[in-house]
Amino acid sequence: MITYIDGKRCWINQEVFGVRGAAAEKVQPAARRQVFAAGDSDTDVSFLRDATALRLVLNRNKNELMCRAYDNSDGKWIVNPMFIEPKKQKSAPYPCATTGYVDHDGTPGPVRRADTSVVPDQTDSVY
Repeated sequence: MITYIDGKRCWINQEVFGVRGAAAEKVQPAARRQVFAAGDSDTDVSFLRDATALRLVLNRNKNELMCRAYDNSDGKWIVNPMFIEPKKQKSAPYPCATTGYVDHDGTPGPVRRADTSVVPDQTDSVY
């Protein structure tokens, strides 16, 4: 497993929390997860979603990441512009309700919350 997509969760679970084997790939109980996470890419989403208290997102205009951050369904997401050469405001809304998510097989689809409801398209407001 490499530290890419779900591999970040696996590495944190294994190296920080001592979870071994296939269990390291799974979401752990809240007491065995990081309280803070930061990321700037769609490949950081599972790692960020594991954080129990705060999630910091650097806005690089990545669709799924920004859909989840701006939706802020649990009130734990914070968006910050990039520190060096920040991206300009995205003129069109993020396509959260249609193609903001890309499945493991490459198929685009809507971004869904934990309760499976669809995240509506989001406007870029922190840039």
